[in-house]
Amino acid sequence: MKYILFTDSDKEEIRTFSEGIESLADNNCTIYVARSDYGQKNKFINLLRYIKYFFAPFIFFTKRYKCDILLGWQQFYALNLAFFCRLFHTKKRYKIVALNFTYKRKKGLLGTIYHKYMKYCINNDYLDLMHVPSFNYVENCCKELNISPQKFIVRGFGVPDFFEKWIHTKVDCSNYSLSIGRSNRDFDFLLTAWNKIETSNHQLIIISDTYRPKQKLPNNVILKDNIIGEEQFPWIANAELVIIPIKDGTICSGDTVLLNSMMLKKTTVVTTPSTLQEMYIQNGYNGIAIEKDPVVFSRQVSELLINNEKREKIGEQARESFLKNFSRYAMGKFFAESCLHYFERDDKS
Repeated sequence: MKYILFTDSDKEEIRTFSEGIESLADNNCTIYVARSDYGQKNKFINLLRYIKYFFAPFIFFTKRYKCDILLGWQQFYALNLAFFCRLFHTKKRYKIVALNFTYKRKKGLLGTIYHKYMKYCINNDYLDLMHVPSFNYVENCCKELNISPQKFIVRGFGVPDFFEKWIHTKVDCSNYSLSIGRSNRDFDFLLTAWNKIETSNHQLIIISDTYRPKQKLPNNVILKDNIIGEEQFPWIANAELVIIPIKDGTICSGDTVLLNSMMLKKTTVVTTPSTLQEMYIQNGYNGIAIEKDPVVFSRQVSELLINNEKREKIGEQARESFLKNFSRYAMGKFFAESCLHYFERDDKS
């Protein structure tokens, strides 16, 4: 079985995922890189990224690579490859699987166009499977896009193990909690709750290049908008807590931050309901899930901040969970097994 892994990231970042695929007998996995992970700090960079989402799959489409299964690590690479295959009515040359799929219907004319574009990419015989890290999210996608649940693979995400590389690094700050992210983050809720935190001299650091606060930040809150890529890891490694406040609990987001935190032995707090709680968190064992009530949230976070022993224990258990279930190697092996099972069944039917 020959795989091509079509990614927008650095090859080394997904090397262990590829090795997981190749761990099954007779599997070969080639990594095809077209970088588009430019960030989202301004409109020009966003425009370049959107252009690359179409341009890279089109170049791949014209070169007619041969493989059995095409895995789109960047979902739009897989979706747009199916888009061009359908647009030009080409013969189906390989199975296409979109990894880490996410969709949220937007309002207005652009939202309507985006919805029709997504249905065009998905409702065809070229796109075979989509991976989502939440069972509940499948139901939402099926309703929104009018597709069968049989078109989905459900599995949590996986990240590389960079523990030894980052655990001993330092930053110019101490005694802080950390919140990182772009999409689907409710930093406004977090700020409201943070005003009620009882622990003195403890800071909240928000790392986001897209967040624009609606209120003046308190003195104990710092927003950093210039930290990207690997620069985040020292900040995670030195945080007392990592907090992921989710805006819409039905949308898959925050997986990478959560797993990087677990990988680095951090106690991670997620708001509930969320797909993070559904797929990764055993509350009180490998992380903490708290309802989005500012009073309840601030009280439980305050208790965690003064209980060093509890944080350390949960952090140790978080890393154990990561090593057992959420490494990128294990994720790659899972997909190789799932694709083999699915496509064998599909060919027999």
